[in-house]
Parts: sequence; structure tokens; C-alpha cells
Amino acid sequence: MKKAMNMKLNERFADGSGSSPRTLTLVMFGYNHEALCALAEADTEFCVIVVEERSLYEKKGLEKRSADPRIRSVLSRWEWCEYQNNSDAAVECIRELLKDTHIDGIVPGLEYAVGAANAAARAVGLPHAGEDAPLRDKIAFRRCVGGVQWTEVKSESDIFEPPCVIKPANRQASLGVSIIRSSEEISSAWTHTSTAREPRQEAGRPWDTRYICESLIEGDETSAECLVVDGDVVFLNITSKETSGAVELGHEVGQHNPGVEEAMRDLVSKLGVQTALLHAEFKGTTPIECAGRPPGDRIMLLIGRAWGVNLYEQWARAMCQYTVSVPQQPSSSAAIRFIHAPRGLVRSIEDPTGHGVITVEPNTWVSELACSWDRVGFVEADTHADAVRRASQVRFKMANDVVLYLNHRRTAAEWTPAFEASDGAVLLTDKEVRPAGIVETVQLDTNDQDAVTATVDELSSRYDIRGVVTFSDRDVETVSLLADKLGLPAPSQAAALKARNKFEMRKAVQSIAPHMVPSFSFIEPGDNAQSVMEGAGITVPCVVKPVDASGSRGFSLCHTADEVSAAVSRWGGPMVVEELLTGSEHSAEGYVYEGDVHLIGVTDKTTTAKFRLEIGQVFPSAVEGIQDAVKPLLQATIKALGINNCAFHMEFFFDARTSTVKLVEIAARPGGDYIASHLVPQVTGVSFARDLVRIATGQRPSFAVPRDGYVAATFKLHTDKEGVLKSMGQLPTAPIVVESQQHVHVGDVITQPPADTLSSILAEVVVVAASRREIEAFESRLREVEVVVE
Repeated sequence: MKKAMNMKLNERFADGSGSSPRTLTLVMFGYNHEALCALAEADTEFCVIVVEERSLYEKKGLEKRSADPRIRSVLSRWEWCEYQNNSDAAVECIRELLKDTHIDGIVPGLEYAVGAANAAARAVGLPHAGEDAPLRDKIAFRRCVGGVQWTEVKSESDIFEPPCVIKPANRQASLGVSIIRSSEEISSAWTHTSTAREPRQEAGRPWDTRYICESLIEGDETSAECLVVDGDVVFLNITSKETSGAVELGHEVGQHNPGVEEAMRDLVSKLGVQTALLHAEFKGTTPIECAGRPPGDRIMLLIGRAWGVNLYEQWARAMCQYTVSVPQQPSSSAAIRFIHAPRGLVRSIEDPTGHGVITVEPNTWVSELACSWDRVGFVEADTHADAVRRASQVRFKMANDVVLYLNHRRTAAEWTPAFEASDGAVLLTDKEVRPAGIVETVQLDTNDQDAVTATVDELSSRYDIRGVVTFSDRDVETVSLLADKLGLPAPSQAAALKARNKFEMRKAVQSIAPHMVPSFSFIEPGDNAQSVMEGAGITVPCVVKPVDASGSRGFSLCHTADEVSAAVSRWGGPMVVEELLTGSEHSAEGYVYEGDVHLIGVTDKTTTAKFRLEIGQVFPSAVEGIQDAVKPLLQATIKALGINNCAFHMEFFFDARTSTVKLVEIAARPGGDYIASHLVPQVTGVSFARDLVRIATGQRPSFAVPRDGYVAATFKLHTDKEGVLKSMGQLPTAPIVVESQQHVHVGDVITQPPADTLSSILAEVVVVAASRREIEAFESRLREVEVVVE
């Protein structure tokens, strides 16, 4: 019967070309290195066009990776398309290609390309999976096939009584999966799941992650890999799995399991799959999820070993409407065992068997095994037992060197580069977050220095703390305190105090460079504003700001003495009142290492008129001579405050008519608004965060400078209205976009400063280009986005 079915399949695609067709042109959405190598080694001749996100091409280093001679023999060219969560763009891309290129088939190389590839193939009449939503979204999957109790989760309160599992509905690789066995675990599990992220797999645009809670199913875990053609299952492999929690430790393909085979065929029928390669996971015979793309974890290569077939080739032929030839039974088994190391810093690796493939380098920090990305290698063998035996003989020599981080930036896009800058990061934070890649996260009140000191004492008993850093202004003094206690490089406590207190800062700089500081005075609730201003020679309009706040919090532009009094009373604490500076606003980015002040470059800023909210930052500055003009102020400020062994972000005004500068303030930490995380690295080619970690651990930084031909910017979509956001147009897209974050959504309440400095910033977009003209054109498009607030 099986043989007859296979012959029928061959006849179905008979086209006169036999088993050796002409060169087939295949479009692959999402670069899959393993698949391309397999197609290069196939008997069928393929010409592959890879459609990729330009940002992923850069993030994953695909230029270097695709230089493999096997890839070069099959890869025809690259096409750029913003296909992630954007099927319309994928369809348009294919239609453009078809104007001058014959296309035989379209396939998804990656999980996050399934929707794009399927939509494109369907739009142009090529073989496709059919309805793809259940193949890329676990909520749609459950709606289609049922099988277990489940519910969509939008908050912690939606999670039902354990035992249960919560996980992102539209993510991969066991990312964010949490098994909950008691009610006490719900809160921490939800935090783990809802903060999980894959920065290397995401294109950088907003991602609407959805979450699902399912009843926990116990039992053996298996997967089924099958090739479906016109609704018929023509190839079916069963893989047994070994797991640790939600993470897969090993696979053995070529297994015999009639119950799962029947369940898989039933699943194909329920999903209405037309033509596709499927990878479905089961507990017992209950389906857990099903993907419409090749399996990962080298399962396809194991299938080739056990079944004697290049399944990538047969899948590609099917998607190109050509005959396939697949065996109906495996000739042997094949197994893989993944290797994971203890948590810590890998110093060296020993593999006496010589069979291990280790994917982690020495001097790399390894986290606890929480998802598939935490595995550090694998061993393959003919049987599961042989693979386990070989893997058990791999030895790791570990250390416990870490860098201590005090809190983090607002978004994961900003904090990820910061944490990636160290080989091992331990985070002390006020918030309930568990960023990926962190060795350990401790939640506590970081304003309580006694609690922080006690926590660090305990951490010191388990780790070798090599440095202390922060990327937030309010933790500068605590970093100084801890570094002093641990004997590590950092600003002195006196310097940290001056850098945090705008009044003390101005007094210090005024003592050596009075012409570079605006007229100012200390003021607090109850003071007579008119008298204070007259005593300092300050006229209106003037500016009032808290002595120890950042991010424009508490800032007021005042036109009368009464407005000054009201602003001080409203803040309720000490403030600085000072003359209103005019000219263009900028910031200087850099660091001080062992007394050597290094100015990387100057950032041009755009601010709102009333509250000076920053809505644009462009690096490096386009103002001629500004870097030379600001150096005397920078040197004087660093000297006056005694800042050393840290980053700095100094804000200032520049008067182009007189080429003079005046100080706004300086912070003893990197700039926010994506300046340190994105703009500086994109322009210099060097991680600002890594340089900061090097300084904090007593190592020489890179002393990077901007490269010619690069300019980067952060632009913010802002509204000056208060009320409820009723509608907002789509954020513009372009190849120059590297990050896009929408912070406010329809239905959210918007409040203006001074009460709130965040909610009026609706979205942020980071771009990098070769010229200022390109980014200015993009900014114009962003400013045209229609926003309705009522």
C-alpha cells in the first residue's frame, strides 16, 4: 500500500522532466544555513533566492556565514524585505521578483517566516500550507484542534489553577515557557514568560506577543516530522525526546509509535494542510503545537542519517511541484544529545571522545538551562545511549566572575546590549523583570543602601564581582559606594554626589569656568521666588528643575516669579532656578579612563518648546566646529566634579553666532534614548556598553571614534494633547530602521508634563543611514503620522 501511494505521488507531478528536473528556482524567506547546505548537496539542482530582513542580516552576521562554499554554490542572491509579522510586504516582494525572475517554489526557512512565505506562495498560485495561523500561533492552534483546557493570558490574573503551563503563543525554541505546579509560582512564572525576548531573532519592530495558559499534560514527549503534499502525508518520522522542564535535552529519530503516527495524520486533517513540511510536538498522543517549517535541533540531518533521505531536497521539490521520492521506513535510528554546562564563566572545555560539537567559546558566561538557546553543544550517535555516554564525558572548567548592574534602561531593546556587554551579569533591580541572559536577578529597593550593601555582601560570597555599573542616573551614587567597598574602579562618592545634584554641580563648575555656567540659584518650597531670582540676577523667562531628577521630570519653563513658586511647590523639594539658555541643544558622549577624558562625539537634539522634552537625537552632530567648541567645557566640568572611571553624558547649549557653550548638566553614566545602546555603536562600530564594562573592571576601553559614512538617530512620535488616545497611524518603515518601539496604544490615557514626562511619547524609532538626508526624510514621514487624542 505504501509503495502504491508513493508511485501515485510520483505520477501526480509527472511533467516530462523525470526525476532530474531543470534547475529549480526556490525563494526562501529567512536564512536557514542547514537547509541551504543540504540543498547544495542535493541531487536536484537548486538556485535559491534568500529573502531576509536587512537588520537580521547584520545581527546574525549572515555576510560571513553565507561565505561557506556550499552556500555560495546554491545561493543566487539576497532580497531585502520586512517580512516578520508583515505578510503584505512578503507578497509585494514576490510580485516584484516575478517581474523578471521565474520562481518555482517558496519556502519558510525560519519560524518567524512561516506566515510571510505561505502568504506569498498563496498569492501567486504556488504550493503552500493552506491556512497558516495554527502553524505559527498557539492560540489559533488550540482553537482549531482543542485537546486540552486553555485560555489566552493578558495578565497574571488570567492564569488558571496549577498544574499548568504558560508560554508565548507566537514565539519559538521553548522561549518563555513556564511550568507552574503551585499557586506560589504564578507571579514569578508570569514575569519570566512575559519578559522573554529574542533580540537576535527579531527585526527590531514592535512585536505583539500573545500568551496562552494550558493544562499541564504529563507523559512521554515525542515529535512528528512529516511531508504533506496535496493533503496526503507522504513521509512521516517519529522522534522521541528527552526534556528538562520545557527544554529539550536530546532526540532519537526513526522511532516506531503507531499512536503518534495516527494522531499526526488526524492533526494534518484537522489543520487542513495542503503542501508543507510539518514539525508537531506531542505529549502521549495529545498535540502540543505544530510548526509549518523544518524542525530545528538538527532533526532533519538525523532523519537523513536514519532514513537515508535528504528531506530538505524532497521538501523543496514538493514546494516546486516536482516529484518526490521518500522511503517508507527508516534503515536505522540516529540520536543527538545536547550539552549544557553549569552556570558560570566557561574557562576551558575538554572532550576526550572528540565527538562533541561545542558552540560556546572559553571566557563566555553560561546561564542556567532555561531555554534552547542556553545549550552549549551537542553529540550525535546511532543510538540515544551512545549519545548520552559521549556527552557525559565533556568537561567544563568554570569560574564565577560577574559584573554587578544597578537597574536598567526602560526597554529591552536598550537593556539587552548593556547586559550582553559582560560575560556574566548580576542585576539588582526595583522591578519585577527577568531579562534574558542574566546570571541572577535580585529584586529589592535599590534606594535602600543598607539593603543593597547586605545583598552585595551575600553575592560576594558566591561570585567574584569584577565591576559595578549602571545605565540609570539615580544609581550613580550607589555604584560609587559599592565600587569603593569592593575596591573597584568608579567615580568617587564626592564626584558621584556632584554629578547627581545639579546645584552642587553648577557651583563646582562655576568655581573654575563661570562663563560656561548659566546664572542659577538654589530654591525650595517656601522661598520667595522673586527675591531668590533677583539675588542671582535671573530674569524671566527662566527654567526650574529638581536638583536630583533626570529625564525632564519636574522641569518647568516659567514666565513669572509666581510660576516659579508654583513649580517649586508642585515638586515639593529642592530645585534649581536658572536663566533660560538659547541656541541649539546637544549632548557630549564619552568616558573617562584613569583621568583620560575621551569625547566620542556630540549628539544633536530636538526638543519641544514648552517642556524641553527630547523628541529627536542625531549622532554625530552636523554642526561644524561643535566638538572643538565643547571640549573646554567638558574638561572643566570633569575636573570640577572629579569624575573618573565612568561614562559621561553632558548636555549643553551651543550659540553658533559666538561659538560659545553653556552647561545644562552632566551625568556620570551613558546617555539614554538609545544613544549609548544604538546610536554610538552603529556609528563607531564599537559597543559603548562593553567599553563601560571594561572601564568598570579595570581594563582599557577602545577609545572609539565615529566612522565616516554613518549617521544614526532616535526619533520620537510625540503629542502635545491630553486625553485618551483614540487612534494612531502606522509607524513608517524603511530599510534604515533598526528598532521601533510603540509605548502608547489606543485607549491609553495621555498626560502632559510636568505631571508625566513619558505618556506623551507615543513611539520611538531608531535609524542608521549613510547620510543625514536619509534620516531627515524618514523623520518627516514619522512627523506626518496622524494621532487623535480626545
